[in-house]
Amino acid sequence: MLRIEKNRLKRIFEAMRSRSILVIGDLMLDQYIWGRVERISPEAPVPVVEVQEERFKLGGAGNVANNLLSLGAAVRIAAVTGSDTNAETLLGILKDLCIPTDYLLPDPTRKTTVKTRIIAQTQQVARIDREERALVSGALGEQIISCLKDSLHDIDAVIISDYGKGVVSKNLIRDAVKLARSRKLPLSVDPKERNIAFYQNVSVITPNVRELSFGAGIKIEEEHHLREAALKVKALLGCDMVLVTRGEHGMSLFEKDGSSTDIPTTAKAVFDVTGAGDTVISCFTLAWASGATPIEAAGIANIAAGLVVAEVGAASVSRERLYDVCREELCG
Repeated sequence: MLRIEKNRLKRIFEAMRSRSILVIGDLMLDQYIWGRVERISPEAPVPVVEVQEERFKLGGAGNVANNLLSLGAAVRIAAVTGSDTNAETLLGILKDLCIPTDYLLPDPTRKTTVKTRIIAQTQQVARIDREERALVSGALGEQIISCLKDSLHDIDAVIISDYGKGVVSKNLIRDAVKLARSRKLPLSVDPKERNIAFYQNVSVITPNVRELSFGAGIKIEEEHHLREAALKVKALLGCDMVLVTRGEHGMSLFEKDGSSTDIPTTAKAVFDVTGAGDTVISCFTLAWASGATPIEAAGIANIAAGLVVAEVGAASVSRERLYDVCREELCG
């Protein structure tokens, strides 16, 4: 079982407050409509939700940024929005959180991605997606790379949050990797199936089991299938590490030297896995950039994921709370 010496854990968490991370990817607006269900509609066999509360949160790459912010890091986000009222709502949330918005690129030909979740009590009743998946223009992709160039001397790591909504392309990945490697910056990718062949030479990729199976072309049914698939993807991409998120089975880390480590889940209860992958990649990257070894970073990220899945909706965990739980779980 992973153990971290108390003073070392303290140094890692203290260093988080001095790190700066650039997030590139698909920014979304998450809308939550909370209500209660007491009857079935007479018009169709569906529940009638009486709305009690409506809330907007950052989604996609925005949730990654929010997780980093909660952990004490400085964060910037490079992304594309529409030129609509939903984009204005996103800008307002980012400004309220003091996340710079100068790398947000409006595209009047697209609509801002919005995911609306209708929740009755603690149960998600329906999700409504309004989005476009076509790739953004080459000019916008080049502008995002220009944002990365402008940030190179001020950041400690790069995260690409790929939700398959059009921001992340083969050219963007290639150029981002080249720039990050030139400064020896960690570059982490939360992948989507359609782009999985393009993540060449990244520092770490964090697929779930389904994404890993797709990337390797291997049906994962047994433990040895998982290892075979992870090592195949690692070899195909030439990436340094593969961190597989496995739901109730925790995580498995496959490192540069070929070694692997299974990390059991610490989740006490699971209400909603929404955004858990965002928490994993943000926490792993930040901990790694703060001096943790990859195994230590994975252990810390695993604990963070176990905390957020106990919440309803995309959630984040504060640095102080995560530190307290890590001391209990990793230093005992």
